Amino acid sequence: MNYQEEKKYIGHKDQLMRVKKIKMQDGKAKDVELLDVQNRSGMHFDVNISRGMDIPYVDFCGENIGFISPCGVVAPEYFDDKGLGFLKSFTAGFMTTCGLKLAGAPCEYEGQSYGLHGNISHTPAEDVSYSIVEDGETPYVDIKGRVRDAIIFGEKLTLDREIKCYYKERKFTVSDKVTNEGYKKVRHMILYHCNIGYPILTPDSEVYIPALETKPRTAHSQEGMDCWMKTQEADPDYEEMCYYHTLKPYADNHSVVAIFNPNLDLGIAIDVDLSTLDHFVQWKMMGAGDYVMGLEPGNVTIDGIADAIENGSMKYLDAGESVEYHLTFQIIKGREELEAIKNR
Repeated sequence: MNYQEEKKYIGHKDQLMRVKKIKMQDGKAKDVELLDVQNRSGMHFDVNISRGMDIPYVDFCGENIGFISPCGVVAPEYFDDKGLGFLKSFTAGFMTTCGLKLAGAPCEYEGQSYGLHGNISHTPAEDVSYSIVEDGETPYVDIKGRVRDAIIFGEKLTLDREIKCYYKERKFTVSDKVTNEGYKKVRHMILYHCNIGYPILTPDSEVYIPALETKPRTAHSQEGMDCWMKTQEADPDYEEMCYYHTLKPYADNHSVVAIFNPNLDLGIAIDVDLSTLDHFVQWKMMGAGDYVMGLEPGNVTIDGIADAIENGSMKYLDAGESVEYHLTFQIIKGREELEAIKNR
């Protein structure tokens, strides 16, 4: 039956698809507001409107997809924007947005200090709206909101985000528009820190990153070049490794990366629009208690402002100019779907 036919058998549309605003009550998460979404496919996720409209939780039929850091969800008032202070409230979660003025390592530039990964993920959203749009046989959850990364005498950037999730589809989309609301040309960096965790990520999991070129970010990462695509047992002494990948584009200038657990016959794929997200970072952390792999599309390298300017990856927005970013996240159910992605 289609949606309109199924409606004859229900009392409220919540039986088929729902989006609800909830508020966390305990510890450092107290008063954090989330939009809790569930559709008919068995997919469930949350949007943190208190923290940049990021996505802390994703699960499918009860199986967790992302990585939740030891600090869990933390309210924005605990944010420490100095140096590596970001890590004290870094939920990680399924997706953390980094930017909009810095994405990556903390640095100093032109006499100003910038903390790890910028401020946007710790900024509450405004003008938030959410609804179920009953569009014929294919209704969808539609979530919109705006996040500001602006300062007097400095950069004035806004992020307008729209998240859509259709009725029976095992996927959702994130569409962002970043706009320079100021009157001067500004630098702009963004990174989508997508973090895959247990049980999708295990020593048996398969990593699919169609790379035309792979470069280690550090000398330590160089030591693991022959196994960047492999997962290992959780190791309490493991030191993180990061790699820059140049993704192979399909005909539409998109690319897809994925992680698949053959034992669960389940995985996650990320479709990336390479026209604006022209860089990709893999964060490999096989630590005991910190077992995660980051699949991170971005528009720039992540070793500081000066480095990005020097290597030519830095992006700029003129006064009033906007740029759009598009990502699709899809639950992979079965080996055939993974192979279809590889053979796309």
